This record gives sequence, C-alpha cells and structure tokens, in this order.
Amino acid sequence: MVIEWLDEGKFHRVPKLEPGPPNVYFGDVFSSASQDGLSLLAGSMFLLEQIDNPEPAPLYDYEETGVVLKGELHLEDEKGNTAKLFPGDTFFIHRGSSIIFSTPRYAVAYKVGARPKMH
Repeated sequence: MVIEWLDEGKFHRVPKLEPGPPNVYFGDVFSSASQDGLSLLAGSMFLLEQIDNPEPAPLYDYEETGVVLKGELHLEDEKGNTAKLFPGDTFFIHRGSSIIFSTPRYAVAYKVGARPKMH
C-alpha cells in the first residue's frame, strides 16, 4: 500500500496511555517499520486533560514535533523555558529533554517522532 489514511472520526479516538499518568491519552495513528521492527517514524494523537500536579514526561530519547489541534497546551522544559500553545501552533522537543506537559482544561495534538512503535 502506498498511501494510508483515516477519516476524522477514527483519527480522534485516542486511547488511554497505559501505564501512564491519569490525564494522558496517546496512540499511534501511523508508523513505519525498519527491518528490525523498530519504527523509523510514528505519527500519534495526544490528548491531555487538566491535572493539578503534572509530572515530567520520561526523558526523551528521540526527537518529536507536533501541532496543537484543539485546546491549550503548556510546555515547560528542564531549564524553566515555557510555552503556551494554541490550535495551529507547533512545537519541537529535542532528544535528551525532560518536558512537563500541562493544560488549563484540555489539549489535543498530533505528534510525530522517530521512536519505537507504541502498542
């Protein structure tokens, strides 16, 4: 198959991240695979709900970029740099970063990274 696609109804079905924080939903939409079964590139839906005390995401051992589709996404890195992102805003997370994701209500983003496929 040369092209893959999903209609919007299926695109927005974001599963709960298990194991993971209670406010994080995350699931791969598309991914490529190398000969050893690792993903070369994965596109994922990300849904974040508001929580009072967000914890940092695990240390990024890959680079990731994304675009906010709905809501408001707040990012804070290990150096204290912050960003408030809204629909249409994009972000890039460098390998080795520790990021705190938060939101005053909710955020939906499409993220792409060079990482192993999530099941």
